[in-house]
Amino acid sequence: MQLAKRLGAHVTGVDNAAKLDFMRSVGADDVIDYRRDDFTRTTQPYDLILDLVAHRSIFAYRRALAPGGTYRCVGGSVPTLLRMLIGGWLVGRLTGRAIGILAVKEGPAHFEPLAALCATGDIRIHIHRTVALDEVPAALAHVCEGRALGKVVVELS
Repeated sequence: MQLAKRLGAHVTGVDNAAKLDFMRSVGADDVIDYRRDDFTRTTQPYDLILDLVAHRSIFAYRRALAPGGTYRCVGGSVPTLLRMLIGGWLVGRLTGRAIGILAVKEGPAHFEPLAALCATGDIRIHIHRTVALDEVPAALAHVCEGRALGKVVVELS
């Protein structure tokens, strides 16, 4: 969200009600509680959707995109990711939208610009909790339940 805001985007965050204030604090202009409202049934289509979970159908994401818009998922189940790779390409091509998976290049060179923004404080990293190595299973459960507000850091000392 912070990077999108730096680039001048109007940002809508979608998550559960417990995270709406947090999303506003990191730059969301609008927030949607996915348990109450379906962002894919909006009257105002989106130019770009970055989805960290990918639970909906390709057709729902297509409906939510403006003509020429782009949808990228970052995570989801293996069947969902396969549908995005195959069906997303086809549906996107037929409808004038780009639907697929976000692939990030590996290596420190690709992250140096982001690291520099973090070092200067222009981008803030939000640490929800720091845990010891033996607390990792409980911390993972906490994250998987969608309750973490920011990053969970594992301390190895």
